[in-house]
Amino acid sequence: MGRYGRTVAIIGVIVILAGLILGFQTISIGDFQRGGDTPLGLSLGLDLQGGGHLVYQANLTDPDTGEPIEVTPEQMDSLKRTIERRVNGAGLGEPIIQILGDDRLLVQLPGVGDLERAKSYIGETARLEFKRREIFVPRDVTEITADDIVGVTIGYFPEAELDTAAEGATSTELAPEAAESESSKQVFALVEFTENGAANFDALYEGLFTTFVVFQNAQVTGGNAPPPNYLDVTLEGPDQLRMSEVFAFSIQRVATTTTYGFAVPSTSPTGELATLEEVTARVGESPTVVFTEIQGAVDEDIGLTGDDLARAFPGQHTASGQPIVNLEFNDTGTRIFGELTQDIIAKEASTGIRDQIAIFLDGAELVSPEVRSAITAGTAIIEGNFTIERVQDLALLLEGGRLPVPIVLIQERDVDAILGADSLAKSVVAGIVGLAMVLAFMTLYYRLPGLAASVALIIYATLVLAIFKVLPVTLTLSGVAALILSIGMAVDANILIFERMKDELRAGRTLLMSINIGFDRAWPAIRDGNVSTLITCAILFWFADQLGASIVQGFAATLAIGVAVSMFTAITVSRTLLRFLATTRATRATTRVWLPSGGSEIPQTASD
Repeated sequence: MGRYGRTVAIIGVIVILAGLILGFQTISIGDFQRGGDTPLGLSLGLDLQGGGHLVYQANLTDPDTGEPIEVTPEQMDSLKRTIERRVNGAGLGEPIIQILGDDRLLVQLPGVGDLERAKSYIGETARLEFKRREIFVPRDVTEITADDIVGVTIGYFPEAELDTAAEGATSTELAPEAAESESSKQVFALVEFTENGAANFDALYEGLFTTFVVFQNAQVTGGNAPPPNYLDVTLEGPDQLRMSEVFAFSIQRVATTTTYGFAVPSTSPTGELATLEEVTARVGESPTVVFTEIQGAVDEDIGLTGDDLARAFPGQHTASGQPIVNLEFNDTGTRIFGELTQDIIAKEASTGIRDQIAIFLDGAELVSPEVRSAITAGTAIIEGNFTIERVQDLALLLEGGRLPVPIVLIQERDVDAILGADSLAKSVVAGIVGLAMVLAFMTLYYRLPGLAASVALIIYATLVLAIFKVLPVTLTLSGVAALILSIGMAVDANILIFERMKDELRAGRTLLMSINIGFDRAWPAIRDGNVSTLITCAILFWFADQLGASIVQGFAATLAIGVAVSMFTAITVSRTLLRFLATTRATRATTRVWLPSGGSEIPQTASD
């Protein structure tokens, strides 16, 4: 009895340990973290907790031909690690991330309510680029040559034919000054183009007009936009007259002709309009014209990207209190950024033009701050119209690294949290009812051995749930079904043992001998049945992993663990409890409790 008592004590310690694991909602030992706000701290799947199920496909193409390129296993592994860093850094629950086939990635996010934010966060490539934005860069308009110009006339704009180059817009809408040209005696340089020249100038005008509209809209909405492009128009004759800052809204077209008018600005210190005689005296009646486009901004690649970052973290601007992203560059980034800011300050000192640094994320401009002083310490900030949540996401994206290959979302499933809670409640009820019915049947039919088996089943359930929490195993509806099925497997093992015990008892053997022989003779059948189930589980798990069927995969993993633990409880726990009970006087004296209900008495010699 002492030997069996020690075994019972060991089993008791294991059960107490499992009970403590389940009793504490969260477990934290060093870097080992388990548990959460779910029942018993178990890891629950989408169908029990709600959340998002996303499947991405690698979308790698040749930049020259546009043809798809096959991704390598190394690229997919790198993609998985990058997304894991992003998801874990954002605290998006307990994610399940796995590679499907050759070019797909499964991302499951149990408990995540804001799936749109999660999709945006996961899918961004986070390609950060810094570019030098040169302001007011002149460009010779080479697309318009002398052959494209029929002639230039100095005169007044014909009021009856006043129109604009923008289709559908009136002159009053875009140039109220020009609408009153004759009454104010505004002098124009009227440039007549050939048909080809007019087409080329129309294209130039559209570019000027577009940059002006973008700039105006940004001014209204508070967004970022570079200055608009404009023209410098130079008239050359006996003298030279330069008309600077000719924006799109001040260029007028004479009805449907190929003639465009450019208003001659005042040349008087008092601001009075130039007269026709004054302009003609300077450039003649038929001067030549030269166009120069002044580009509001030109972005120059300087070789500074997110790869040159050492650290990115959210913060608040010390002056405005607005959310910002703080950047710290590595040695290479510090050198490039320092040289860039020094060049910008030097240019401002010599020309009075202050260039900017345009910052792009995935090709979209974030902000284009001005450089007010040289920055050589290797730090910078990204500021704009950001929320605290957005700067946190940006910092994590930048520090987590850009995606090694582009991805596209090809499958999405959103499980509502309410449906998940309802499924969880029903699963708990099903598990409790199923276990209670099995316990009742075993106890009522097999009596004392059935009671021992019932205790072993309770121990089994405790151990399985503790293992699920420690590993952890993500429990889904299919996992609950597998758990209940494994209870049946455990009961089946006990039934085989008890039936063999019954035969040995009726043959006249003692209780201990019947227990030992019953277990020994039932063991081959129990072993073979459970091993075949484990092999089936392995096959199911492998195929589910290849096909991305996470439901089947969870079923296979849960059933395998349940079967393995059921073998331990049926052979070790049940056997030890029966041996322990067989050594007590009360159970040895009452022979009927060892046989199933309706069984005949054990021969007297068997109880000796």
